[in-house]
Amino acid sequence: MFKSSSLLLLPLLSLSGDTPKVAHEDGLKLARTFEVSTVRSIDSAVLSLLDQEQDVGSGTERSRTLSLLVEDEILTVADGAPLKFRRGFSTVQSEQDAGEVEGVEVLDSSGSSELEGLGVTFTREAADQEWACEYDDESEGESAWLDELTPGMDLSSILPEGDVGVGDSWEVPVSILGDLLHPGGTVDVVTPEDVDIPEGGIAVRVPKGPKDGGWDSFEGEVVARYDSIDEEDGRRAKIVLTLELSSEMDRAEDLELEAAERGVEEAYSEAKLIRDLSGEVVILWDLIGHHALSAEGTLTGSTQLSAAWTISGPMEIELEYEEEGSVEHEISMEVETTGGDAD
Repeated sequence: MFKSSSLLLLPLLSLSGDTPKVAHEDGLKLARTFEVSTVRSIDSAVLSLLDQEQDVGSGTERSRTLSLLVEDEILTVADGAPLKFRRGFSTVQSEQDAGEVEGVEVLDSSGSSELEGLGVTFTREAADQEWACEYDDESEGESAWLDELTPGMDLSSILPEGDVGVGDSWEVPVSILGDLLHPGGTVDVVTPEDVDIPEGGIAVRVPKGPKDGGWDSFEGEVVARYDSIDEEDGRRAKIVLTLELSSEMDRAEDLELEAAERGVEEAYSEAKLIRDLSGEVVILWDLIGHHALSAEGTLTGSTQLSAAWTISGPMEIELEYEEEGSVEHEISMEVETTGGDAD
């Protein structure tokens, strides 16, 4: 007697093993190298003072490159989520090329951050609680240097909530923009404020964007697409982020506070910063080691800044400033691991 066999045709389901996730072990060390290069092309920049207009940089280009090498050592985990880790700031450098404009002095932020060579420890009680940050036992520094540091440099906010497979897409929080352009929070170089003022002259500071980038002010859409898995090793997942974002900030209050910190009294009737950014960032994710391996991408956009303010002093001076231009951000990140489950 012959028995007939049945052939069942089932849809191909995505496997949870192919879903990118974060999972670490005690002792894992991750060395993350970031480089964010920004080029600002200024189409027009005009300052109006005492009924006279002065060109303060139209047609110029300004660039800045932030280079970071941080080494994270996972000290305590719960279900793969880190609860305590040490971060060493091996390299924290900024290189700026502002060009030259007659009658304008651009403060140079090139150099090394005060954090370079120091280490901090991030701790939290549970995976859903806030992080606390303090210097490690071998480091000393100003407490203010820690205020704007952030623990997240692993790009984990791009991950989906459930299982996904190649070809799937999902929305990503807009906050990923800050992780890409300002990794680790504010680690900027402290800029000297010494400026030579000619006899009988005054120093006018042209308004600019916020020191922290103001990336949390952006709104719009960030979509992740699971593009592919490397056929050779089967562990590198390619995720493509597409960003379409815009921001409109009222900087009047912040600029007045910044002026007060410099000992200057300024009152702003207008300080509007309008920006948009779009582009793609390609992230490779390790499906076995469960962490990001690299990120590469370019974001481009436009900027507009309009301001009107009054400087008080021996005499009251009214000023206006208008600036328009474009911006390009080149993003690069690589990760190397040792210890833990790195192999």
